Amino acid sequence: NPRYRLELPEQLSRFYSTFHVSKLKKCMADEPFAIPLDEIQVDDKLNFIEEPVEIMDREVKRLKQSRISIVKVR
Repeated sequence: NPRYRLELPEQLSRFYSTFHVSKLKKCMADEPFAIPLDEIQVDDKLNFIEEPVEIMDREVKRLKQSRISIVKVR
């Protein structure tokens, strides 16, 4: 059962660090797109918290008794 354990920095210590080899893929990272760890925020359920940059589109969907606002952000 080949597994790899990643050495994660303290900021990411809550993430699971052991992966089966079949889940790993080669990453050809582009340095300009790398995000510094001090800019990453996660909530209690380890979901990334993202701040929208720009509102691209907006519409309101009408249901039987309610309205849902849909906003496309970048």
